[in-house]
Amino acid sequence: MTEPNTESTTALDHVHRARLYKLASLAFDRPDEELEEALVSGTFADQLLESAAALENDDLEEHARAVVEASPTDAAGVDELYSDWSSLFGFETGGDIRQYQIEYSPGTLVTSGDTLADIAGFYRAFGLSIAEGNRERADHLCIELEFLSHLALQTAYLENEGDETGVAVVTDAQGDFLEDHLGRWIGSFRETVAEEVDVEFYRALGALVDTLVGDDTDRFGAEPKTFEETPPSPLEGLNDGEGDFRCGTCGPTSSGSTPEMPMGDRDGPY
Repeated sequence: MTEPNTESTTALDHVHRARLYKLASLAFDRPDEELEEALVSGTFADQLLESAAALENDDLEEHARAVVEASPTDAAGVDELYSDWSSLFGFETGGDIRQYQIEYSPGTLVTSGDTLADIAGFYRAFGLSIAEGNRERADHLCIELEFLSHLALQTAYLENEGDETGVAVVTDAQGDFLEDHLGRWIGSFRETVAEEVDVEFYRALGALVDTLVGDDTDRFGAEPKTFEETPPSPLEGLNDGEGDFRCGTCGPTSSGSTPEMPMGDRDGPY
């Protein structure tokens, strides 16, 4: 990693980063009542556009607009989105698009297990634990996105508290996680979605997330080495059905000076 370039990033910027990661996680997950309410009410669109604009990244704003333009705005549209998600990403319906890090990385069962253990170690270091009943593994896209939302919101809180040591710790963690994990495979995931998915909502969402991660790798001086190829799945036998991490109400309790995160809680360990 190089030195982070965060001098011009404010606490409010980190709140907007947290919101974008949170919204992206919600949108890439299996559509549920929370997503339906956010889409139909317009909250999803308003918050996505506001936070993308606040970070002053033209590409991010463009992709946010594309996501909003492709978003369903009524219950029937959300039902159709559920069917799309299920056919693309749902194991139970034979979806071909995988949302797991180690599906995009070379390695054996042993090295994949080490990767999962390292990701879980990041979560434990920030007080996150396995939520009973959650079925996804620690390397699921939505969980990695929510973890970064958690760290971004923590950064905002610590900035407001004037805790320079705490900010440094969380800043390093964000750079390390992007360099070692999400930054290494999100580009391949975006390419897979762009090439194999004909649902514009998910295509635009993939571009948005890849751009957000790219912006943050620059911000935190991360230098992720992207995986050169997508190997056959090394996962057989690793999904034991005992649940996994799911970041719910990410971040510490607000001191009152940091805006709240959007749209309530998701099922998680909090």
